[in-house]
Amino acid sequence: MREIEKACFSKRIPGVLEALKKRKYEAQFLETVAESRRFILNQIRPGETVGMGGSVTLREDLALSEGIRERGNPVYDHWEDGGDSSRRLELKRKQRQVDLFMSGLNAVTSDGILVCLDAGGNRVAGLCSGPKRVIAVAGVNKLVNSIESAIQRTRERAAVLNAIRKNVKTPCVETGLCADCSSEERLCAALLILMRKPNDIDHFMVVLVNEQLGY
Repeated sequence: MREIEKACFSKRIPGVLEALKKRKYEAQFLETVAESRRFILNQIRPGETVGMGGSVTLREDLALSEGIRERGNPVYDHWEDGGDSSRRLELKRKQRQVDLFMSGLNAVTSDGILVCLDAGGNRVAGLCSGPKRVIAVAGVNKLVNSIESAIQRTRERAAVLNAIRKNVKTPCVETGLCADCSSEERLCAALLILMRKPNDIDHFMVVLVNEQLGY
């Protein structure tokens, strides 16, 4: 990301952080990937079980899964299913029972609304109920101005890029455009719009990073 773009996002961030706090989230803003990784790892308490929702931001950009294991915390990560679909589902279900659930976000509005799209439902479930704590992470490329823009970004950009990454059998993999399809491998099945911190989550932290992360 160009420095001028980062400077522009920095001017928008104070208003977004204030909006998130009004919606009962703890909100943090960090400048770099390295700083963000250190900060997030330091939030994890000894002995906590950790669930990892599906997220390129968490795994590829921040490399958090291995970092958490190095701290000695048990991690339930369905991306490490070894190609076993039953094991994958088991790991997803265990994520709702963890102490700390971690996730990326598809979009964050300027007035503090969080939007996520999911295929299996484990990520949107973990962001709503089950875990005691949640840490959700987003690069500033996920910032938008309205719920409508958030949904559009989520379905027309994030979902399409994820489908191409996973090489699923959906029309968008062929065309690069969402077709609102009925494919069995469709990734956009469950859309979550968080208007404020869910009451079932004891503590919900949103970490914004002044970098382009994920899709």
